[in-house]
Amino acid sequence: MITGIIIVLIFILIAALMMMRKIPAVLALPVMAVAIAVAAGLPLTGEEGILTNVISGGALKLAGTYVAILFSCWLSQILYRTGVTDVIIKNAAELGGDKPYLISLALCAVTAFLFTVLYGTGAVAMVGTIVLPIMMSIGIPPIVACNTFLAAMSAGYSLNPANIAAITGITGVEAKDINLCAVILFIAGLLFTFVYLTYSFKKNGIKYAFAAPVKKEQEEEEVKSTYVKGWRGVLACLTPVVVVAVMLIFKLEATTVFVIGIVWAIVFTFRGKWSKFSNLIVQSCYEGFKEGAPTVALMFGIGMILNAMTAPTTQAVIKPFMVAITPHSAWGLIAFVCILCPLGLYRGPFNLMGLGAGLAASMLAVGVLPVAALSAVFYAAFRWPSQSCPTSTQVVWASNFVGYDPVTTSNPMQLPNWIVTAATVIILTFIYM
Repeated sequence: MITGIIIVLIFILIAALMMMRKIPAVLALPVMAVAIAVAAGLPLTGEEGILTNVISGGALKLAGTYVAILFSCWLSQILYRTGVTDVIIKNAAELGGDKPYLISLALCAVTAFLFTVLYGTGAVAMVGTIVLPIMMSIGIPPIVACNTFLAAMSAGYSLNPANIAAITGITGVEAKDINLCAVILFIAGLLFTFVYLTYSFKKNGIKYAFAAPVKKEQEEEEVKSTYVKGWRGVLACLTPVVVVAVMLIFKLEATTVFVIGIVWAIVFTFRGKWSKFSNLIVQSCYEGFKEGAPTVALMFGIGMILNAMTAPTTQAVIKPFMVAITPHSAWGLIAFVCILCPLGLYRGPFNLMGLGAGLAASMLAVGVLPVAALSAVFYAAFRWPSQSCPTSTQVVWASNFVGYDPVTTSNPMQLPNWIVTAATVIILTFIYM
């Protein structure tokens, strides 16, 4: 019991250092994994060894997940460099005519649509540099534009195969068992975006004092426009639909789904000389992998924590403590998650891309809750920090783009996000329990 308490104290200490921004997550996660392994008494080498299982094996544990993320970033770059992303967004804006509210709704819908396949801060910047200036130029206050864009992005993320691959890799749940959860969170995210935008319009009206022109190089626009034309261009714009449909219908692995999306995009955007277009594909690969690197680095640490926490020796010493704190009923799970889900902010213990991986693994090891139920509520809690955590790279980028610091832009969203997270946790618990 004493060893278990020491491990929990290590967890809390490093979590506190991360939340105070004294140590970045990419360093904190491996340090925590090694510290927990040492405290649990794991040997240096061997089947449970710190060097062999925790560090080496942990870095490879989520290989399937981060390969899927890299391929999703590659697809993001292809859609951006061929102009597919631009065409979809601008057509959505034109559908709204001269009505700011309709334009905003259309831009939110298409942002959510795009992020069912796009992934990473690079993709956020690609879409945001088009969407945010349009929204602000029609009179939407910068903070409202930022938060609306991030809300729509997080809605799309809920259905993104890369994020679904992350939850399946971390908790071991089958993708087919979590797809319904993803659809529910997608719908909840869309409703959240719609309600927030509608409320903001009624509260603030339209403020025309701020105007931000869309800055694009004319030559770049002309080059992109050559790839998206005619019926092939229409099919290229349907790439997100194809990717999500293949995932839901055929229940394929995320990497396979993204490869299909890449091939689809290439087939329907290819024009001109193959040598020139193939260079575009290769450059998209390089840039996409670079954009995915920060998330992959986090996955190394998450895998190490998972192996350290799930080692039989660690579980033996921590189990009494985890049995005491792990809820044993549906209402207990609801209360546990709804009260503590703000700890998903700042890479805390309810953020699956942070310390949440260790907490989820330990709660699953107790064996009193269904894997699908626990995975679903952790995925629901993950939506909040992906949208409004001041340390999330997409929040930092979008906030800086509209001229504010991330704390200022995210603070108004924390209470609404808590309410929506609690509502989705209740729904998902009763579905999966």
